[in-house]
Amino acid sequence: MRKRLFLLTIPLFLFGFIFVGDIPYPNLPAFTPDANISRDQIPDIYKWNLKDICESVDKWQEEITQCQIDLDELKSLQSNIGTTEGITKYLKKYFALDDKINALTLYANMERDAEASNPETIARHELALNMTEEIMREGAVLRDAAMKYNSEKLNEAVKEEPELREFLPYFESLLRREKRMLSPEEERILSLAGDNLWAQIDLNELPAAPEKAFRALSADMTLPTIKDEEGNEVQLTFSNYGRYRGSSDRETRKRAVSEMFNTLKSLENTFATTLGEQAKFSLFLSKARGYNTVLEAYLDKDNLTPDVYMNLINTVRENVKPLHKYINLRKKALNLDDVHLYDLYVPMVEQTEIEMDYNTGAKYILEALKPMGNTYVEQVKKGMNPANGWIDVYPSNDKNSGAFSSSTYGIHPYVKMNFQNSFDDVSTLAHEYGHAMHSYFAMNNQPYLTWRYPPFLAEIASTCNEALLSKYMIENAKNKKEKAWLLSELLETIRTTIYRQTLFAEFELRLHQLSENGEPIGAKQLNEIYSELVKTYYGPDYTFDNNDEIEWAYIPHFYYKYYVFTYANGLSAGIAFAEKITKEGKTAQDAYLGMLKGGGSKPPLELLKNAGLDMTKPDAIISALNLFDKTVDELDQLLSD
Repeated sequence: MRKRLFLLTIPLFLFGFIFVGDIPYPNLPAFTPDANISRDQIPDIYKWNLKDICESVDKWQEEITQCQIDLDELKSLQSNIGTTEGITKYLKKYFALDDKINALTLYANMERDAEASNPETIARHELALNMTEEIMREGAVLRDAAMKYNSEKLNEAVKEEPELREFLPYFESLLRREKRMLSPEEERILSLAGDNLWAQIDLNELPAAPEKAFRALSADMTLPTIKDEEGNEVQLTFSNYGRYRGSSDRETRKRAVSEMFNTLKSLENTFATTLGEQAKFSLFLSKARGYNTVLEAYLDKDNLTPDVYMNLINTVRENVKPLHKYINLRKKALNLDDVHLYDLYVPMVEQTEIEMDYNTGAKYILEALKPMGNTYVEQVKKGMNPANGWIDVYPSNDKNSGAFSSSTYGIHPYVKMNFQNSFDDVSTLAHEYGHAMHSYFAMNNQPYLTWRYPPFLAEIASTCNEALLSKYMIENAKNKKEKAWLLSELLETIRTTIYRQTLFAEFELRLHQLSENGEPIGAKQLNEIYSELVKTYYGPDYTFDNNDEIEWAYIPHFYYKYYVFTYANGLSAGIAFAEKITKEGKTAQDAYLGMLKGGGSKPPLELLKNAGLDMTKPDAIISALNLFDKTVDELDQLLSD
């Protein structure tokens, strides 16, 4: 979470912009954010309305109790699940219960997030998680029964039981990988081994043993103390490492990186073993289901093909020159003789405090999103209005940090913020309402079985919103200093999300190729791969220090099985959509909304192609990197002036 100081008064001139037009929500009470106050000191209008999910805590308890009864009834249907009539009844009961438990779990999650230490909210959250685990177990039972239906048998079953037609998307998602299904006994063994290739699961659920070992090792690592900017001894931790790595004092950030990497280096063989075993386990699951590579297996899980992954790597590799130019600009902007890893995270331009209250931030977002068209903008305006209960706006002393958007079918999306009147908060608000709009349009245009969109699509709407906001703010900046800061922020977003995540994606590919080729996976091999990638991406003017190659050991996403590339593709697509919509108007608007409305009804690449983007081709990625190149030149000119 990024926090900024806030002003006690709201200026008429904010971040150099002249405030024009009416504020979107004139009836909101004045409020000054303060993360140290209690939740009951925040006006209720600024809190999300959980009654839209469940009218009271007592009603929630009644419904969760009823869910347990319904779960017992669902289990009783297992005895007849092998018949067409039996599996139809099971499907109807299962998905209705799955929907209800999702809603009650969302209620408990948000309640707990707002009052993190309240024992009552903690207890309800634990109860909801237990219920979620139970319905997941029933999902495994259903999958085993459904996997017995091939295309021919399914057609016959639909003739026998027409109500089964409603659940065809579920069967089709299984039949798509029909050849990957094994015998019931083999499936049981893979399940016991921790198969994560079949069911859609959250990244933090059911981690394999190597990932558990990585988490434990990271938690048990003892990092040294370092001297901060004032010369005080402070304990370096994984939590504050990012803060000290980006310190404005060069010696402080150098010490932070050096001590972190020295510690990682002392355990490099252990980290290499855990990551190597993760790669081998993923290969085992892939080979067991007949895939040639781990990449093929984990992309097929989300109905993607390896060419979309390789397109990202190849395109970025061919367009690293702008990143080399960026290194020279960073050297110039910070007045450095050379640029090291510990120089990459300090702001290039002195940060301009951007103070804007919630109403003002919402106004700029709505102005920035006008190219999206009235349908989209009006829905964002409705959702951002605190009076409608979608959003929990301000921090309090027992509210968890960070921001998110979360949804359950048939109920409006919810957004959690910790808004403290900074531009970072406004940017985050735009981002989260991209997620919210994707969920809103998907659930209002798709049935329950096809409204959820896959991870590959998840960051497109959010980054498209951010891209439009960034464009609007840059174009309307009043002076060069403000514009320079905004340009530097845009550069950092693209560098860390496209270039850096693609570097990670290539490292992950090379890691799995070692396993697939039967080659050893040790610290030596991983260090060499990472070192070569960093030098290639950042270029000849970047100074690579001793131990920099061990940074791979710090990255938890390498245990998430080909996930990091979705960040880079998501931002590339978001920027490309923002550009298309701005230039092409209603045709591009309608195509984009069609993608949002599609949810998970079609393969993600098909939904994107229908909206005008082919992510198996380099165009969108090149467009984003061209924007990066243009922004480097523009910022360089501003700094020179």
